[in-house]
Amino acid sequence: MNQRVANRVNSIAVSAYKLIGSLLLTLIMLGLVSFLSVQGFFLVSRSWVSPTVISPTDEQILTLNTQVAAQTSARDHVLSDRRSVENRISDAERTIAAERAFQQRFLVALRGERDARDRVARRLSALRHEYSSARAEILQSNRAYAGLARTRTDALYDARLLEQEEKLTINHHLAQLAQSNLSLAQSSADLETRLDSLQREIAGLTAVQAGMGKEETPQGMTSDVLLLEREYTHSVLEQARAEATLKSLQTDLAALDEVAMRYDTLIASLRASPYLKAIEKDLTVAFVPYENIPNAEQGTPLYACAAKVVWCHEVGVIGRILEGEVSLKHPIRQYMLRGVMVEIQLTDAPSAREDLLHLGRPPLLL
Repeated sequence: MNQRVANRVNSIAVSAYKLIGSLLLTLIMLGLVSFLSVQGFFLVSRSWVSPTVISPTDEQILTLNTQVAAQTSARDHVLSDRRSVENRISDAERTIAAERAFQQRFLVALRGERDARDRVARRLSALRHEYSSARAEILQSNRAYAGLARTRTDALYDARLLEQEEKLTINHHLAQLAQSNLSLAQSSADLETRLDSLQREIAGLTAVQAGMGKEETPQGMTSDVLLLEREYTHSVLEQARAEATLKSLQTDLAALDEVAMRYDTLIASLRASPYLKAIEKDLTVAFVPYENIPNAEQGTPLYACAAKVVWCHEVGVIGRILEGEVSLKHPIRQYMLRGVMVEIQLTDAPSAREDLLHLGRPPLLL
């Protein structure tokens, strides 16, 4: 009897084991079929989106904000350097304009000074000619008068017709006449010296005009005009230095403009990120792979389903597509996808936490 009971228990145990094994096998097969079916469905399906809940504390948002802040700070530094370069360019341009004006006025003044000295020299030359003629006549007249007066005075004195005092007075007048002759000679020498000095100055100014900007030394240079030329040369060197600086600064400005433009482009691309737009405008968004975009037109209904593909109900509609590319992991197949973000208007707020929503209609019409 004990043997029969044992056999009976063994039989029940074997049957239960077989039943449990069959159930487990069935469940495994159902799970495998379900898994393969879902994988197969999403292998060919192009009508789904993945809703995304974006938070200001999201790591990607924080990273983007940090990048925007860093790039903005770098761009501001470049713009500050650009303003400094612009100020230096303005200073160089003012220096060039001032030096050019000085050089033009210097040449005009030099020409005017030479012309003025030339006029004075011509007047002095004419005066010297007149003075020489008058001096010759005066000297001849003075000599004739002095000879006659001395002879007559001696004759009258010897004849006792002229007193000693009167003779001395006449001799004094003759001495004054001789002094006048010496004054005429000195004035003639001063006139000659002044005319010679003017001619040398004119020659020097002419030499400076002829040799301005040339390496060879022209004839007729004087120390005074050499110092004048030094001022002009200094102005030319300052202008050349300012022009070289201006050219270099203009190159730097173009480079800074290019760098600032690259920063602006980079900042604009960062600010165009759908994540930042969603945070700024408080949008509810969903990720759409590029291959699904044709089915994600604005106004397309959205469906949420249990078990991914069954027992579905409508939860909202698709809005406009946001600019900028986004990369996201496939909600089922776990590999990275490229796509865009779209606005979505949900009537069922909890649906935003679903892994995916279907576009247009339920996938199995359930």
